[in-house]
Amino acid sequence: MKKQSIYFLVIIILLVQTSCQQNNEEEDFFNNQITLLENNPRLYLSKIDSTQVTNLNNSKEATHFLLVSLANHYINNYYPHKGLLQKSIHIFTKKKLIQQQLESLLFLAKTYKKEKNLKMEVQAIEKAIDIASQIEDKEWLCCLYGYLGDMYIRKYNMLKFIKYQTLANQCIEDIAFRDMDISTQVQMAKSFLYIGNHKKAYELLNLIEISIDKNNIYYNEIKCLQGIALYKTKQWTLCIDKLQEAITLKQTDDFLFVCHSILTYCYHSINDLANAYKHRKLAIQYDTDPETNFAEIEFYKLCAEFARENNNTDNQIDCLYKAIERHEILLRNLNGSSLDEAIQAYTHFCDKKNYEKKLSTYKYAALSSLFIASIGLLIYINKKRKQAYQIVALHQQIETLEGLNNIKDEAKMFILRDFEVAKQIAMLRYTQKEQSAKFIKELNRFNITQNNSLLTTQWDNFYKHIDLSFDNFYTLLKDNFSDLNEKELQLCCMMVAGFKTEEIAAIWMQSIFSVHKYKTNIRKKLKTPEGANIIAFLMSAPPFQ
Repeated sequence: MKKQSIYFLVIIILLVQTSCQQNNEEEDFFNNQITLLENNPRLYLSKIDSTQVTNLNNSKEATHFLLVSLANHYINNYYPHKGLLQKSIHIFTKKKLIQQQLESLLFLAKTYKKEKNLKMEVQAIEKAIDIASQIEDKEWLCCLYGYLGDMYIRKYNMLKFIKYQTLANQCIEDIAFRDMDISTQVQMAKSFLYIGNHKKAYELLNLIEISIDKNNIYYNEIKCLQGIALYKTKQWTLCIDKLQEAITLKQTDDFLFVCHSILTYCYHSINDLANAYKHRKLAIQYDTDPETNFAEIEFYKLCAEFARENNNTDNQIDCLYKAIERHEILLRNLNGSSLDEAIQAYTHFCDKKNYEKKLSTYKYAALSSLFIASIGLLIYINKKRKQAYQIVALHQQIETLEGLNNIKDEAKMFILRDFEVAKQIAMLRYTQKEQSAKFIKELNRFNITQNNSLLTTQWDNFYKHIDLSFDNFYTLLKDNFSDLNEKELQLCCMMVAGFKTEEIAAIWMQSIFSVHKYKTNIRKKLKTPEGANIIAFLMSAPPFQ
């Protein structure tokens, strides 16, 4: 059962690893495609099947739909059907494809922005921020906080704009500029423009411009931002060059209004009234957004100044009315209350959703706890029953071991008795050879000496008796002191068994001097002092402790 559980667990782990690896591969592929797309969207579309799909069934189709839609958006300001975009987000969420989720949520927010649906735009951005926060993607967080900051500046709430711009900057403060994505680098350059550090912003924009070509989706935005930085530093001619290059490709009306309005001011500043009038007319043409900003107010003030210089009173009054109208719109939207309401609504929605989720979690937790408690009780009862069986089994084992221990003690006693017999007989043989011959013959007749390993010089059996009686003394001695020869091993074993020198000499049928000589050799090999107790030294050595 345990093996089956382990196999099942291993299979689950392998499946999870495979799924994660597939997700990583899909996200890496998507990131590479985004890089290619941003570098040259037209070239990207020419190399793939750019047919717009009407139904999405899997992550591959959803990713293809998102990439084609983004490419068309960068080329001709195309916005896909929201239903398909939302379905792709659902697929990405289900498959846990984080990068695809973030890219599609940002695209969805831009779609809601086009429709003036502030509430849904905020929801898309806040959801993206939640996802980016979970994976701690600092560059995405910078992008999303920057987007929220731009939303507030559109609503003239400078305090909230500064708050989110600060959050965006904090996200990337530990990332080197060269290691950032192009979009993050542009965001950083814009932040320097916002705080009035136009020189630093222009330097960063120049670095970005060097690293990309004209087909990159950020190229025109960089040119426009360079123009704004030069405009702020009153470098009119350079500003004109940058903005003229920025408007060569088709852009949104908002983008073209900004460029033409700044060009109007620049040409007016260098007294080129013909070009100033031309770009004034184009700026008015692209002023199609009913919302307003400070740039439009300043532009219409400048137009009123043109009309006054040309003695065109009607045009001057018309431009001043437009400036006043923009002021009124600005005052109505001041402090971005509608945006705050949208964010509060999203927060309330999230809180309600979290509350319902927690309530459901508590309900399931209570039922699960009851179920687990029941299972736990059954397991506890079963465990107690097993423990009772184990206790009985242990008692039986203890009794068996005690019996074996008694048998061992009895065997040891018999062995020691044999040793004592061997000592006495050996001494008798050694000291009284003629007188004891008849006595020994009688002992042999009763088989007293036949099985004695010492008297019959069966040393292997003797060693077994030593191991049994003295905790494996012979085996430890032989394994750890390989310098000792057979005679020296015999001597040590007999000494540990309590044999005296003369008794050992009798067993060996040698002189006492020979025994002392063997003892001296052992002390030399063991490197002990002369006259030291050999057995005491051995017993203090690590193998015998």
